[in-house]
Amino acid sequence: MEATTSQSPQSAQPHGMTRTVEEELISQASAGITQLPMLDIIFSRMAVSLVSTFKTKAAFLCDIGFSSVEYMAWEDVVADVDKFGICAAVEARSWGGTMAVVLDSEMIFSALETQLGGRPRPGTAPKRAASVIERQISRDLIDLILDELSDNVSRLTEATFIVDTMEVPQQMPALQGGKTPCAVARMSVTIGDCSGAIMVIIPMATLEPAQDKLSKMFLGEKLGGDLSWREHILSNINGSSVKVTARVHQLEVPLLDILAWEPGTTIDLGIADDKEISLMCEGIPVFFGYAGQRKGGRFGFRVEREVNAEDLAEEETEAAEDPESAETDKTTQEATE
Repeated sequence: MEATTSQSPQSAQPHGMTRTVEEELISQASAGITQLPMLDIIFSRMAVSLVSTFKTKAAFLCDIGFSSVEYMAWEDVVADVDKFGICAAVEARSWGGTMAVVLDSEMIFSALETQLGGRPRPGTAPKRAASVIERQISRDLIDLILDELSDNVSRLTEATFIVDTMEVPQQMPALQGGKTPCAVARMSVTIGDCSGAIMVIIPMATLEPAQDKLSKMFLGEKLGGDLSWREHILSNINGSSVKVTARVHQLEVPLLDILAWEPGTTIDLGIADDKEISLMCEGIPVFFGYAGQRKGGRFGFRVEREVNAEDLAEEETEAAEDPESAETDKTTQEATE
């Protein structure tokens, strides 16, 4: 007697999908991991901005690549970490949780050798624990990485990251529970001919306060950028000049009366001595205050308060109610600030 077995179409594996992929999908579904698409945008922009940061603040050139954020258990992440690298336990203060940043040995020693004027070669990173000096240099690099991460995340939600302790990879299993679901961003770093890696590992529990913001895709969101260009533009803006006008009073006058004016006509403006003056910039009020006369016949302006939303709404309402009214100013004093 021959026993034959048949496999129904429902039980057959889909073409091109291995058992490993199926198990990964089942594992993620059972862990209840919610993917956060904005993290991919944040880390892709961060990879670009880190190149400029390392060039200007760490004195080495590199290329950084990033593909996408992975979602996996903490124990699986730890098993994939270079045992000769460096791990920083990081406090995410705004979120009330912890995370980790890992540099592998190739990244650490390639950066160190380049900073010291050498030329790193692939495969020359020593297979030993990092020394005290190497740990400090790694701490400086991780601080730069966290500054860039904070700058990019802060465009969506408040974020502050502070290094708590520097650990060796063998101590990582004690930082989180083995089954803790995490979002993992792997960035490949090429320094000369050497290829290293940066890993940012954030438990999903830490991301929970920001989950609403990170789970929505904001099309057209501008994150990251070249810091040197931002500083250049900011310095030029701060050094520019604008025209500021002090508007003492405005008066509505019938057009017929204006047509009757001639040289020598006296116009009663009805202004009190304590009349509040508005300081205008490009026709928009920015401050309110009072004028006073100084020695030598010059007038000064004392700022009392800033213009708020209610003031602007009142200005727009008045303009909308009588758009064709003829207005005249008692006096206009202009200053370049």
